[in-house]
Amino acid sequence: MRAIKIRAKTASLGLLLLWLTGSACAQQIGMGMEDVPLRPSELKLLQRIAAVDPEFRFGDRVKRYYRTHPTTKNRIPLRVEVIAPKSGGLFFGEFISYAMTIDEPAGLVIYEFDAGTANRGRATVLVTPKDVIKTEYRCGISSCSTRVERNGRPMREGASVQN
Repeated sequence: MRAIKIRAKTASLGLLLLWLTGSACAQQIGMGMEDVPLRPSELKLLQRIAAVDPEFRFGDRVKRYYRTHPTTKNRIPLRVEVIAPKSGGLFFGEFISYAMTIDEPAGLVIYEFDAGTANRGRATVLVTPKDVIKTEYRCGISSCSTRVERNGRPMREGASVQN
């Protein structure tokens, strides 16, 4: 029994050291992350989507992953993840998992959701000066479907049965 405890402590210590060296290496090469509110331009982008899609949900904070340029010390953005609010163990009171990334300069939003067997999927939303185009792949208990919308109106819809 004592040997098992010693091995468990050694393994835990090893994992801790691995994590610490990984963090130190990330900082040495100029990698970083910050948890901050949405920028006004990002909020505007997400609100444009919400205006045509009443089911669209988003949080008000993001995790910004970046790399620092070695000579200029400028931050080079790598990824922006929207942090979804969670209460009672669920995102938006409905989803088991919910992940969203945004590329505001490109007008692109990608998200995945899972509310269990009956409702899960992923979507890509492209926002242009004139249109909001959403392509969503969603699965239920017995089938999956792909839906393409322009400004909230269906353009194309297809369904397939799961095997």
